[in-house]
Amino acid sequence: MFENNSTSGSTTPLEAPRTWRDSLVLKLFGVGSLVLVLLIPLAMVRGLVSERQARLHEVEAEIARSWGSAQTLAGPVIQVPYSYVAGTTNGVTTVAWDVAYLLPSELVIDGRVDPGTRARGPFQVVVYRAKLRFRGKFRRGDLNLGSAQTIDWAAARLVVGVPDLRGVRGDLAVLWGERRIPFRPGATGELATSGINAQIPGLGELSAETETPFAFDLDLAGTGSLRFLPYGQQTAVAIRSSWPSPGFVGAFLPSDREVGPKGFVARWVTSYFGRGYPQSFVGRDLANLSAQIQSSSFGVEFVETADGYQKVERSVKYGLLFLLLTFATYFLFEVFHPFSVHPVQYLLVGAALCLFYLLLLSVAEHVPFAWAYLLAAGAIVGLLAAYSAAVLHGKGRAAAFAAVLAFLYGYLYVLLQAEDYALLLGALGLLAILALIMFVTRRIDWYAGRPARSAPR
Repeated sequence: MFENNSTSGSTTPLEAPRTWRDSLVLKLFGVGSLVLVLLIPLAMVRGLVSERQARLHEVEAEIARSWGSAQTLAGPVIQVPYSYVAGTTNGVTTVAWDVAYLLPSELVIDGRVDPGTRARGPFQVVVYRAKLRFRGKFRRGDLNLGSAQTIDWAAARLVVGVPDLRGVRGDLAVLWGERRIPFRPGATGELATSGINAQIPGLGELSAETETPFAFDLDLAGTGSLRFLPYGQQTAVAIRSSWPSPGFVGAFLPSDREVGPKGFVARWVTSYFGRGYPQSFVGRDLANLSAQIQSSSFGVEFVETADGYQKVERSVKYGLLFLLLTFATYFLFEVFHPFSVHPVQYLLVGAALCLFYLLLLSVAEHVPFAWAYLLAAGAIVGLLAAYSAAVLHGKGRAAAFAAVLAFLYGYLYVLLQAEDYALLLGALGLLAILALIMFVTRRIDWYAGRPARSAPR
């Protein structure tokens, strides 16, 4: 009876698939499990990237100790010792000494910064050499010491704060009025703990409204960043450099800047209204003013737009997506062709994808990132294309798979280069890939068994 019904056109339900090889759903879950397993080597590669980055920071610190660290220039400022009445006890007056600080009424800094690199093994660190010209004026009348008993004008010093004196090159002298006075190493007072100073004569003999001009040159080496404190009532800073990717940082951004592939020119113009501290103060006030003074710094960082380690780290973040898309490509070959790919073969393909990031990291330490990426991607695409010729039972399918993989690596490189638009391009790319997969698989009956398998060729 059943045979007659079959002959007459009636159908019987398909037998439910019972094995990994015959069930599309079971195979899909199995492939997903392999993806989760392969997250372990991806996490290990990511940890290795962090380890190499930490080593780079150690090298930066080692080079900075011999070349000069990041510099934040504070000054010039005039420091004058004075005495004041600290209190009276039982008719006895206590006199204490403090230091008064006078900031310039006008400060202009102009200079050129020439960056370079120093290497230690495969690690490269950005250093710079700055040749700066300081000039401006001091007005003694800006010094407010109403409660002072004695002012030691003979001990007045012009101080420039330099965090790392190892970066100072050559002999230094200041032109104070018409007199040339040599600088000496060291900074007195609490405003600057490291720097240079020059004893200036005749300050007490000047009238309150007299403005004394000053000028000096500073040849300075440093690492990473160069900053300034806006000590002038009006502060103007102009910096020129051949570095093509500056990072402008601090409390004030440049009022005018030009950035191009051959370097940058940046100009800052600030007023003392925006910095939060007065033209003169005393050492007792520093406890309340030091945070404001330090937070008013501004300047430039000589940074890579994205160094090799940053790019490798960003590429590893796309590792899960690569595994999913590559396995999805293999899975679709299985769905539309009568052969099966063994889980071990999926695992080997995933291992090759994870190896790409290790290759990229190791090669990028010795050659430019673009070449490292090309070599690593080419090696993995070639390896998987040769392997897929056997796994996918045909050179044509292997060539198609290699084309898909090459497209994915090319697309990833575009994402790594497009810093500002990486998120947008990534989202649009995922939308397009998802739409393509949905279109290709729209007519698949996921409840049905797979096509009969052909014998291996």
